[in-house]
Amino acid sequence: MRSFHKPLFVLLVTLLFVETSQDFSIQKDLTADQRYSLSETTILQLEALKGPLRIDAFLTGELPGLYRDLWRELNILLNQMQFHTDELIIQFNNPNKIGSNEQVIQEMQSYGMSPEIVIETKGGKQSESTVFPWMIINYGEVSERVFLLDKQFGDTERDKITRSIEQIEYLILDGIQKVTLKEKPNLAVLTSHQTSDNLKLADMLQSLKPYYNLASFDLKNPKTTPLQSLNNLKRFDALLISNPNEPFSQEEKYIFDQYELHGGGILWMINGIGINRDSLFKNSGTAYGFPLDLNLDDYFFNLGIRLNKVLVQDLYCAPLVLARGNQKNTQYVPYPWPYYPLPIPESSLIGQSVGPVLIQFASSLDSLTNNLSKKVLLQTSAFTKTDGVPSLLSLEQATQKIQPNKYNEPSKILGILAEGYNKSLFANRIRPINYNKHQEEGSHKIIVFSDGSIGENQIDKGAPIELGYDKWTSNYYANKQLLINSVHYLTGNQKGLMIRQKKWDFAYLDSQKIAAKGNIWKLVMLIGPVLISIIFGWFVQRKRSKHLLS
Repeated sequence: MRSFHKPLFVLLVTLLFVETSQDFSIQKDLTADQRYSLSETTILQLEALKGPLRIDAFLTGELPGLYRDLWRELNILLNQMQFHTDELIIQFNNPNKIGSNEQVIQEMQSYGMSPEIVIETKGGKQSESTVFPWMIINYGEVSERVFLLDKQFGDTERDKITRSIEQIEYLILDGIQKVTLKEKPNLAVLTSHQTSDNLKLADMLQSLKPYYNLASFDLKNPKTTPLQSLNNLKRFDALLISNPNEPFSQEEKYIFDQYELHGGGILWMINGIGINRDSLFKNSGTAYGFPLDLNLDDYFFNLGIRLNKVLVQDLYCAPLVLARGNQKNTQYVPYPWPYYPLPIPESSLIGQSVGPVLIQFASSLDSLTNNLSKKVLLQTSAFTKTDGVPSLLSLEQATQKIQPNKYNEPSKILGILAEGYNKSLFANRIRPINYNKHQEEGSHKIIVFSDGSIGENQIDKGAPIELGYDKWTSNYYANKQLLINSVHYLTGNQKGLMIRQKKWDFAYLDSQKIAAKGNIWKLVMLIGPVLISIIFGWFVQRKRSKHLLS
């Protein structure tokens, strides 16, 4: 009877443990890189939910290769998120159940979710799969599509999936913030001084709209005095200035100066050299580059920045597509175009995990010594040269052989962040505006990119296309992500950017070694267990035989 008590006791203790464990959830992340630990920002966002938040994920079904890894990590992350809130509803939907492949693609594209076509090669045969790495986040009456891939120029399939796994928490949190955001910061966009056309800024502004209240700002409005313009501008958290082509007056520089000292941030996208692009690309195929006088030299000098009147060329550059031949024999040929540098953003809160950025006809920036701290955001490669002005540009230059020995100048700065405590540009000077809240010194925060077109999208058939997409080469560049990060930084929205710093330690098998020695290891894995069993059985049998003989 006593022999029965012990198993019964163990059974009762086990049942009690199972029952009580349902009321207490304990999780411990034992990974070295803490990949399964949510950031504090994400946890706070989930705990702050006031109602059901539904996530419909479409990355499911029969997935090819690396996409199964992405699905697995997505599933784990969503389960981790459910651990921190009861308001999260998760549903995986297989789009392929809708009907034929064409019907699925058409249906999903109608909701703005384009497929990824994945081609795999196994055993010398190619197979094509259609994958939808998308999810829709619903909160109340607001919905947001989230693309689960973080694609960059020059990626291999593995690079793309690896980075997407690293950034998956950021991508989901970013989508949740968009649908739950109630009070948005205010962002002004300068529309005077011949800045970028609305059509060319359409995609960037549309991408910023979920985070900010956007408004155009005209410094040359004849119905508004400079003092009124300054007071109006102070209502905004940041000001975006894209590709100005008219000089700024002393009153307007004073407005910028005092706006910064009263807590405003400014994102400058500005050219040092003026080039007639219509003449270069549409008419004669040639154009001259002349210094662009915007009357901002003293303004930037006070901030410890100098915008040089030179054109930068870089051996690491994007291609320029030119038409060769006539009529039916026309071919579109890509040529390396050193006037289009492809810098990779420096590792920082703004540039972390951001891919190559397309820069066009940029000037260089110098960082000068003053009280402000500087952080380089973009710079060219070590194979750089600069052209003085005036300089003649011709499309025929693209077809000529590049001489690398001429690219012997050090890296040039193309983007810089300046912030800190500094004096006003108009300290101890006559003020162009009688402003009773004038500050002689205070905090500044600006970002300057020496390319006025860095935020401009291309136009196709009269409609804007995605910023960073080049319709001539079908390449994607990271201009949009860099600029969105810049605006977030200027407005103090830095918590989301912190998640992009997350790095995972991935251990992938060597595909070349697998191809060379895969069959050997398969044979070892097949025969090995059998041999071990035989040896173990022979050893046990021999021990028994000795025991019987003794």
